[in-house]
Amino acid sequence: MPSFVSVQHSTVVNNRLIQRAKKGWIAAGAARYTVLLSVLLLPAAAILVWLAVSSQLWWWLLPLAGLLVALPLVHRLSTNERRAQHHAVERHRLAQLALALLREPLENGDLPSQLSQHVPPLFPGGWVEVRLLPDTVLFAQGEGWIPLPNEQWVTLLEDVETAVTLPALPEAIELGFGPQALLLPMRSQTGANIGGIYLLRPGAADIWAWEAAGQSLAELITAELQRTQQVEEALAAQAKAYEEAIYEQAYQAEVNTMLLEYQKVTQEIATARQVQTTFLPPTVPNLSGWQIAVTLEPAREMSGDFYDFIELPNGRIGLVIADVADKGMGSALYMALSRTLIRTFATDFDTAPAQVLRAANQRVLADTSSDLFVTVFYAILEPETGRLTYCNAGHNPPFLYSGNGGGMRLLDRTALPIGILDETAWEQSSIHMQPGDLLVMYTDGVTEAEDESAHFFGEARLQAVATANLGRPVDIIESKVVTAVLDFVGDAPQFDDITLMLLARDA
Repeated sequence: MPSFVSVQHSTVVNNRLIQRAKKGWIAAGAARYTVLLSVLLLPAAAILVWLAVSSQLWWWLLPLAGLLVALPLVHRLSTNERRAQHHAVERHRLAQLALALLREPLENGDLPSQLSQHVPPLFPGGWVEVRLLPDTVLFAQGEGWIPLPNEQWVTLLEDVETAVTLPALPEAIELGFGPQALLLPMRSQTGANIGGIYLLRPGAADIWAWEAAGQSLAELITAELQRTQQVEEALAAQAKAYEEAIYEQAYQAEVNTMLLEYQKVTQEIATARQVQTTFLPPTVPNLSGWQIAVTLEPAREMSGDFYDFIELPNGRIGLVIADVADKGMGSALYMALSRTLIRTFATDFDTAPAQVLRAANQRVLADTSSDLFVTVFYAILEPETGRLTYCNAGHNPPFLYSGNGGGMRLLDRTALPIGILDETAWEQSSIHMQPGDLLVMYTDGVTEAEDESAHFFGEARLQAVATANLGRPVDIIESKVVTAVLDFVGDAPQFDDITLMLLARDA
């Protein structure tokens, strides 16, 4: 199966080198800034103490106190800066691993080699062991590494559902690693433990600082294992069927060959569908004073539509609804890449949706040679104030209904879709949702749903259903819209994915 990503090697390598140099310069600058201020402030504090004591002007102690307060503040700022840089590097490296796994064809993926390339930078100087139960070591690093006995792995992972700490091996402590180890389970879709990740940090560093990166790594590995397992099972079934078919007559052999190809494609689609489903949020956020409802009805096994909810600092939340301009396997892979990139950059630009989509657009154009594109409506909601800042990248304009009888307005497009042009204008707008207001977000699968006479459902019918149900809970409005669309279509086939998201502020 051909890869959907074309990598411009030299450009990417150069960009990564530049980014790493910048991050190192910033971290070094923060450290130099802390040392400089300490050198300046400490003598000044000593002078002020001498003046206060010698002159008995105790009011001189006030600026001294200010200086003493400034020192820990400067240290804290420097620490926060280093921590932010570290988290940004972790997110970047995890995104690189996810992209590398997605680029690998299903039939010949090499998980251990990908782990060997991408895991060491995540846990520098650490002791790392990635194990599949009962006895398969996928990856290991660490000076003097000694594999844990197979039976000890089984015992450690028994009844473990989340990350836990345990005493480090004495051999590891003697080599300079910390006294605690972090164990993160890898769980199958049924909830059973299929393996885990064992982490040790050098020295006395807090092992929990690696918990977020370790958890994300465990989830990526689990998804990749599920994908490859399903492919291997499909290939084994195909091989068995082929062995049986070669003993049949020529005509029957030809028929069986065609059937095997169909089964292969069907299995690959089913596998991809399961992987794609994991990208959608399992639940809807529960926001005090707000109601959210969402539904997605795919037209095929693979969907080009997607939605997302992204937790952001200070209680803000990102709302995403998007539509890839195609159907089938290609659009599903493009959807996975777009969703991953939007999530990656959302935390970097947590108040600027236009910058998030601009960065995602640049990365898509740099890493792919596909002629696909995706329309996206991305908004950042501040629940306390009702402020909604959005960027509409070529998507269907959502409807905003006023709760005080002020009518309806459209949130028009502010940018081109992602994946078309590198240099384009990316703009954002903002509104304030008042109590009783309702925002209706949708993909064109709703308005372009066709009946048996090839007539479209249209925006007018959508607006009529929403208007008739204003003031009711959003889950009821959602049900009314979906029912109206399905009743309109009747027995006609569904040609496009139907995705609907509703946001309402309580009156």
